[in-house]
Amino acid sequence: MRKHLSLTITLLILVAIPILAQSEAEVITPEKNIEWFQVIVTVGYLLGVFLLLPLVIYSNLKEKIAAPGDKDQKDIKPVEYVNKNDRNQEASMILDHLIENLTPFVSEDGENQVTINKGKQARLVKNGLEYINTRLQPNDSEIIERIEELTLVYNERAKRAFTGSKWIIICSAGIGVLFAVTGGITTFLFLHLLGLLFYILSSRTPIYVLEKRMDLFGSWGGGMVSAIFEGLFVGAATKHYNVYSDGRRERDHSSEFLGGMAYFLIGFVIAMFLGVLAAVLGVVNFFLNYSTSYHMPFKSLDSWYTKEFDN
Repeated sequence: MRKHLSLTITLLILVAIPILAQSEAEVITPEKNIEWFQVIVTVGYLLGVFLLLPLVIYSNLKEKIAAPGDKDQKDIKPVEYVNKNDRNQEASMILDHLIENLTPFVSEDGENQVTINKGKQARLVKNGLEYINTRLQPNDSEIIERIEELTLVYNERAKRAFTGSKWIIICSAGIGVLFAVTGGITTFLFLHLLGLLFYILSSRTPIYVLEKRMDLFGSWGGGMVSAIFEGLFVGAATKHYNVYSDGRRERDHSSEFLGGMAYFLIGFVIAMFLGVLAAVLGVVNFFLNYSTSYHMPFKSLDSWYTKEFDN
């Protein structure tokens, strides 16, 4: 019992010391120091919500490649060549260029194939296939088959999987509910919800990146936060007993209550901390998951073609 009580008191002291130290510093120090935590949170909201969130949404909308013939009429802008043979030759040249820049590997059947392992490769293939489908529209059956095969490779490799933490989402949503209850519907509440949306979208990792991450770390690294909360739940559910000299055992509900309150307090502090950091963690996820694969608006396929082939 004394052991568990000492642990509980120690945990409470560890939580209370930073609060007391901050209060004392505010009394003793006349100058106003920079609140770095507040600066980090503010920069996370401003950078994540107003700059990177639109870029992430645009990239998610533009990443998938439609099969030939599935494009909207407004996207079709054929290049004016003399005949179809010129378009077929141009499409074949672009396909050769795309394949040359992909990563070769030998399949289980012993066939030489190519795959996408980098964001630069994914963007190159996406732009190249989109240019062929919307500008050239080849009619050669062999070329169309090559386009379909490369489209399949791209869609499989560039597909994204959510690798974020459900606990961060729960904590951030909980903070949003707390803001709504205590302050009502405010501008900051909308900003916070957009920050949560940004975290969710920025946590979507391309398959080719996910494979590399799992090769390096054995997992995608999303279990650390879960492990913290699961550890707190296990600690809070620990049963305490008093053992007497005659062998009797008796539940020590007071120690269980104090221990549970300590774990609850620690969990609440961590949840508050993670809840307001969702946008900041979204910025980190953006650089991990989108820095080499995002798509810029207002950048036309024609300018891409000129840069790629006319230099």
